[in-house]
Amino acid sequence: MPRSTTPALSTPRILLRSPLPSDRTEYVALRRRSAALLGPWEPHTPRGALPSPAKVFERLLESAHTESSRRLLICEVSTSAIVGQVSLNQIFRGPFNNAILGYWLGEGSHGKGYMTEALALAVEHAFGPLKLHRVEANIIPSNAPSIALVKRLGFRREGTARRYLQIAGRYQDHVHWALTSEEWPTAAARRILPGGKALTPRVIGRRGRTSVRTIRR
Repeated sequence: MPRSTTPALSTPRILLRSPLPSDRTEYVALRRRSAALLGPWEPHTPRGALPSPAKVFERLLESAHTESSRRLLICEVSTSAIVGQVSLNQIFRGPFNNAILGYWLGEGSHGKGYMTEALALAVEHAFGPLKLHRVEANIIPSNAPSIALVKRLGFRREGTARRYLQIAGRYQDHVHWALTSEEWPTAAARRILPGGKALTPRVIGRRGRTSVRTIRR
């Protein structure tokens, strides 16, 4: 288990929380069910396959709460089911004070607006408790839904990085999007975050499966 955890955040529909060792079975099953969906957008092993879901989970636990990363599970409030993940990666302090967003939703959870809410919570956490100045998102140009997502939250396009990352076995261009703390919260974020700000839920019961009580930060 991570040495420390990130305080959970929620909207009325989704909850972001740190992963626990007890999440292994559910997380691995979700990754396996979603392999075809995630395959075109993620780094592959040298043999051309997605990394083992079990290994992905181990890395998730190890890097969930460190100086350079915060990685959170996206869960449905109504069922506590894990539906995806959002991460603040490559956190650099000093004059840069920047993080890079990573995110995915599993099979069956698209088209519900969950990721819009999850990213709004993650960016609120980045500019609030983490006191970052800038958050970036780097997206393959053909990933239209992901581009629409960051645009909806107010991210600005800053250009294209040629052959930026090796995804699905080859180096691919990525469109570079960014947002700074001076630009937050955007009008879209105020509509998503209750009261214009994130709520910090107090989770009662193991893995939050008993109930969730929210308090305003």
